[in-house]
Amino acid sequence: MTRRPLLALVVLIAVLSAGCGVRPSGVIRGGPAPAAPAEGVNLYFLANSSLILMRRPTRQHLSPTQTLVLLQDGPDGDERAMNLTSEVPTGLDPITVTIDASGNVEVVVSADVTTLSNTAADQIVCTVGDALSTTAPITLTSKAATRGPRTCPLAG
Repeated sequence: MTRRPLLALVVLIAVLSAGCGVRPSGVIRGGPAPAAPAEGVNLYFLANSSLILMRRPTRQHLSPTQTLVLLQDGPDGDERAMNLTSEVPTGLDPITVTIDASGNVEVVVSADVTTLSNTAADQIVCTVGDALSTTAPITLTSKAATRGPRTCPLAG
């Protein structure tokens, strides 16, 4: 072997045996793993008699029917502390939400829909629209009557 290839071989061995200069260390502990994004639902309540959107965190995705159950339960403690109210009465159960082939949405409740205030009807329509991610008109139905189709006055 000539001197030049021998020198190159020695330099290569020296570089490879030297490593990258990172010294060994002990185990480094990180923080907790990032949490999955929180699920949540949009509920429409009243602030000074005006319809407003509130995002309420949930542990899981909720169906439109489950979302309406939360709406009829009214504002939770934190929402009440912000002076939010609701005109949606309890006793709407059982509730069903259906969408026909044309995209028409119907919310069927056990309470007489003619007794709902216009504001309560708007709260229901806006909440269902968000739960379904639709701006389609929504009809409220009970055994006694039908109201609508209506659209959310805050949509758009």
